Amino acid sequence: MKEKLYNPHLFLTLASLFWGFNAIAGRLAVDEISPMLIVTGRWLGVMIILSIICRHQLSLGFQVFKSHFKWMVIMGLCGFTTFNSIYYISAHHTVAINLGIVQSTMPAFIMIISMFWLKTIINFKQVAGLLVTFVGVSIVISNGDLVSLLRLKLNNGDLLMIFACIFYAIYAVGLRKRPEINDILLMTIFSYIAFVGSLPGLIIEITNHSFFFPTVKGLIILSVIIIFPSLLAQILFMKGVKIIGPSLSGLYTNLVPLFTSVLAIIVLDEDFHIYHLISLIVIFLGIYIFDRKKI
Repeated sequence: MKEKLYNPHLFLTLASLFWGFNAIAGRLAVDEISPMLIVTGRWLGVMIILSIICRHQLSLGFQVFKSHFKWMVIMGLCGFTTFNSIYYISAHHTVAINLGIVQSTMPAFIMIISMFWLKTIINFKQVAGLLVTFVGVSIVISNGDLVSLLRLKLNNGDLLMIFACIFYAIYAVGLRKRPEINDILLMTIFSYIAFVGSLPGLIIEITNHSFFFPTVKGLIILSVIIIFPSLLAQILFMKGVKIIGPSLSGLYTNLVPLFTSVLAIIVLDEDFHIYHLISLIVIFLGIYIFDRKKI
């Protein structure tokens, strides 16, 4: 009865908005804090906060970690360390609007990986939706010039973002094999794995002389990343899923590129080109075709 007092649609909309903050923060972080320091600092902050929240369950979490060691490590490294590392590196090579739009291809990668890993059967309608979605992202990575795809003149940041999406899709599909453990405690374990997994990248960044200490603005940006996309978005999404289920909740992630585009224009003064609009329309058309139930 108590959960009826909550508005899951508001929760899920806010979660998508906070995930949109991630692309903006990634762009603002350029020259303010080095990419791998963001990843390490992000998961260090999340780890500390969640450890305090779950302090009475940490022993249980350690037992679950030992029992599912291989799965935990693969999921933590794919969904948190690798995804975020590539994400913030790609933010140095493309604009925030593109980051948000390319990220909207995640459902397509999830389905493809599910098809090979979990032997999920997809129908013609879903295949058509996937193809339309990829056309949409092709418009973005080619800056509206699809002919450039044939000349292989693509934006490196957008291509990196596609690889980031693939790693997160592996994580999302792998969650179907998750052990029986509450969401926040599971996320606490992942934050430990993500933090440890980020250290080699940080060391490489230091040895390559690309590491630099954050400015005051960099520390503020890191704090925003820890609080909004890392904590609040995850908690709000969990609450939404608990009330209305994962399928309907998942559709709200389609709002991320819209929020990212609006925020990029307002905060970063980025230009919104006609090919961005066309790309969004095509991607949402693909998602609509893919998710549309048979009448």
